[in-house]
Amino acid sequence: MFGALFGKTRPTPAPATHRTPAVSTTAEGLRYPSPVDSAEAWLANPFAVAEHQDLGARLAQLHQEGLGRCEGAAFLLPWHDVYALLRHPDLSSYRNPLGIPADTNARPRLSSRGAIADAGFSILLDEWVDPQGRPLQPSPKLIGRSLHAGATVSLLPPPVAALLDQIEGFHATPAAERTQPFKERAFGNVRRLATAIGCPVSDYVARTVILTPERLQLALARRGEGEASVTEVVPGFDDAPPQWLAAFDRLPLQDSYDVPDGPSLVRVVLTPDVKAVLAEVKRMPGRRVAGRRAEAFVRNPFALLGEHSHAVLDADQFEQSLSAAGIRFKRFTPHAVRAESGQLTAVMLLIEEIGEAASPASDALTLTFATPDELARFTGKLGRCLDDGSQCVTWGPQELEILGDTPADLATLETWLREWHQPALWTAAEVLDLSHYSERIEDIGTEKPVVVPVIARQDEDGGWFEDNAAAGLRIDTGEDRTPTFVPVAFSEIPSLQAAVEAAEAAGATDLQLPGLADPVPVIEARRAVDALLAAQAALRRAEFDPSGGGSGGSAKKRLLIKHNFEALDYTEARADRLQMPDGQAPDLPQSLRPEVALKAHQHVGIAWLQHLWDASPHHCRGAVLADDMGLGKTLQLLTFMAACFERDPSLPPALVVAPVALLENWRSELSRFFAPEIPALTLYGDALRALRVSRHELDEELQAQGVTRLLKRNWIGDARLVLTTYETMRDLEFALASQQWSIMVCDEAQKIKNPAALVTRSAKKQKVRFRIACTGTPVENTLADLWCLFDFVQPGMLGALSHFSRTYRQPIEAKTDAQKAKVEELRALIQPQILHRKKTDVAKDLPAPVEHTPCKQLPMSGYQHRLYEGALATLREQRDTNPSAQLQALHAIRQICSDPHGFAEAGTRDLAIERLVNESPKMGWLIERLKALAAERSGNHKVIVFCEFRELQLLLQRVIAAFFGFAPDIVNGDTSADPRVAHSRQRLIDRFQDQPGFHAIILSPLAVGFGVNIQAANHVVHFTRTWNPAKEDQATARAYRIGQTRTVTVYYPGVISAQFPSFDVRLDALLGRKRELAADMLNGCSDLKAADFADFG
Repeated sequence: MFGALFGKTRPTPAPATHRTPAVSTTAEGLRYPSPVDSAEAWLANPFAVAEHQDLGARLAQLHQEGLGRCEGAAFLLPWHDVYALLRHPDLSSYRNPLGIPADTNARPRLSSRGAIADAGFSILLDEWVDPQGRPLQPSPKLIGRSLHAGATVSLLPPPVAALLDQIEGFHATPAAERTQPFKERAFGNVRRLATAIGCPVSDYVARTVILTPERLQLALARRGEGEASVTEVVPGFDDAPPQWLAAFDRLPLQDSYDVPDGPSLVRVVLTPDVKAVLAEVKRMPGRRVAGRRAEAFVRNPFALLGEHSHAVLDADQFEQSLSAAGIRFKRFTPHAVRAESGQLTAVMLLIEEIGEAASPASDALTLTFATPDELARFTGKLGRCLDDGSQCVTWGPQELEILGDTPADLATLETWLREWHQPALWTAAEVLDLSHYSERIEDIGTEKPVVVPVIARQDEDGGWFEDNAAAGLRIDTGEDRTPTFVPVAFSEIPSLQAAVEAAEAAGATDLQLPGLADPVPVIEARRAVDALLAAQAALRRAEFDPSGGGSGGSAKKRLLIKHNFEALDYTEARADRLQMPDGQAPDLPQSLRPEVALKAHQHVGIAWLQHLWDASPHHCRGAVLADDMGLGKTLQLLTFMAACFERDPSLPPALVVAPVALLENWRSELSRFFAPEIPALTLYGDALRALRVSRHELDEELQAQGVTRLLKRNWIGDARLVLTTYETMRDLEFALASQQWSIMVCDEAQKIKNPAALVTRSAKKQKVRFRIACTGTPVENTLADLWCLFDFVQPGMLGALSHFSRTYRQPIEAKTDAQKAKVEELRALIQPQILHRKKTDVAKDLPAPVEHTPCKQLPMSGYQHRLYEGALATLREQRDTNPSAQLQALHAIRQICSDPHGFAEAGTRDLAIERLVNESPKMGWLIERLKALAAERSGNHKVIVFCEFRELQLLLQRVIAAFFGFAPDIVNGDTSADPRVAHSRQRLIDRFQDQPGFHAIILSPLAVGFGVNIQAANHVVHFTRTWNPAKEDQATARAYRIGQTRTVTVYYPGVISAQFPSFDVRLDALLGRKRELAADMLNGCSDLKAADFADFG
């Protein structure tokens, strides 16, 4: 079907894994001919030539690492780079793919011409021999550092290559420069290397002993302790004669020494580097150092002995000398000792040896400061040592290293010293005073926990001991009415504890527990794990009290709200008439940049918000901004807030709560559209850590009540706008709920659609004049979503949840006239406080998207058809015998439709591109469509390919690279949104948008829910489809949004069969039906379920 794809750009089947690349050996190195005219062009786009993809990609990587160079139509890897590659731990695996020969076991036989004193002295390579010393036949040819014997090519091992470097260096030196010292050094080096690798040598070479040490060994001897100690330095080298040190001490520094060695003399010839280091040793009186000089020397001899020491001394050997001399380096780690109340009672230094020869951690010493005065004396001395540039600080018998983190340790110690004299900053009397909070707060107490530890007996007749006990966690996240129970073996508790500790150390707010689909708060997981550990310990002691429920102590106190679940507990007044007059113009702020041209619908939205704001707080308490995705809700909200602050500078600050990825977008739009900006504070990440208070800043009652997550006084500073996450709002509810806010925005407010969720309750606890829920989908599943949003913005307006649920139905469910009348009553009730506009209604200058429908009718390939029929048979069998396994079979069928090779093959990376395209109709169609777009050179087409499956994403990348010469970036939900990370999500997207001409990017539809704008794209391909049309439309809206000037074409490729309705056909019909129903906001748009496919197949 897709044979036409393989014209001039037809890709060749992927090369075999161990295919030997084209490479030639030269005197300079390994040369790789480029398959194109320029090696630079080849490495810049290694995927352009299919049969050389792997080789080109590897050479390009080497080039980036600084190895090799492009020389016209070839890439040269010089011999020294070949050996550098083989030494590199991350590149050694490149040997076979790059065709680097295996090492030879041959060795050269060496001889000399004349004596060293002769003018014509020379070092010769006679022949090559095998390990038994037999000459190789026929005689091999040496090319560079490769040995050629007939058709066999081998590489000289690094020691043999180093020996040849020395011999070649000798012969390359002009005869006039071969002085006696030069010849002696050269001969000594060659003889040393030849001896080390077992090369056979002539009698003269064997009998003539000249030592040319290139490395020195420094032995040490220390006398005395602390500041009075003296260190002796003893220089030596391998094979040094016994009388070497005496000769060195007796004579002035020489170029060479004749050292007696029994009845003969050994000549020691110094290299320039060795001589330079020995000159520094000679300057030490009696080869001894003391005081500050000794302190510096033992810690960094290289600095004292000069630049040549790096080539002469071995750091590991020097470490061994230190150990042999009993010289130990010790570091300290400060620890605070606190009472149960958190009050500081002492400061302790944990002292540990450092280095490979360090004693075990169990041998660590402690140094305790029992009073603030003792600590003050130590911090004073440590500070002076830092100012003086000392290497260590001496305290009693201890000599403690000053390291890179010592300034930070000093700052910690000084902070503790100040704390020792300061009272707690927060007290229970002020924090737990209900008058500081919203009127909706009815009490401070214990809420129903999310994670509850459970301990039960396996045998009810048995006792409470570990072998008869079963443990688990009951999870009630509020996501459904039935709690989830996760069994936990006692042996698994330590791993759970480690996971909680890792999450706490990383500053995470949520933790994924095994057996759960959704994460739970870290603070809840910590409490539950601690309770399980306490219960296990009690069971082992036979002291477990079942009446405690394994809770391990009282739960932390939280603010308790009036829920409005069963009865209307809390209500706020709303005027009967809130309708905005027609034609009302907005009051725009002066800080809005003059070049910013707001759209007409944005003027209306801002005016509507200002109209409701003017009615607050006595006649209106908020609004739901439910504009369609891509209509600029963030800009409308920022403009509204800026105008409010300009009209009344005394207003309290505003709070924006949103997913972290979207907060980055808020900051971006704030700086982009306003000057001056609203002073903003980001309350998450590093900024949040700097504002937290530690436990010692809380009084004992607060700690006992579990109220420990507070912020410093006046933490807001001069900020008028605070940006934070839902998790931070949940965890810091006392700090945020006690703050008066003028405006609060919950962006992506579907996060607070669940009445029982902690984040929902936390949002309703805030003390706010005007609340805004911002979401493009106010109803996702049921009308309870809508009730929850309005219980946030205008509590009581829709009554209690129980009454609301009995009274109202979604339009699709309303069958009788009375039910339909209630639907219209609900519309009228919410209408003044909800603004829901679609792009097609208000963005008149936004080109309407176009759906490309032919791609929904792609005939299955024979290969795909066989797989599909097998999976369909499995589905039918499971429907009769194992209904619970039907979902797995459905997912298999779904995968076969989009990725048949990924379903059937053990691995797809080595499959021929032609197979991947011809046997997968979607892949073939995609390449055909991309080729057509790329051919329109003036079109500047940009394509987003949405795909949620990781392996299929990689396959798409490989195939696209094979045809178009570039590997499209892949962006998933876990790609970092931190702007400091070079390859963050936004950076990848910006690179895609800035690329001139045709380009493509692969995105997960789950990664683009929040604040991602890709207006440069004018084609959107849903290669795999989500089971919710609202999420699909949200993905499309990344390109189809305000700012788009071109028509966006949307594709939903699907496969069909002439024998049966395919899964893709059924899925498209179900999504289409849901999309039609979702046109009425009140119907919502929930995910498809397995039950929707009950009669499929």
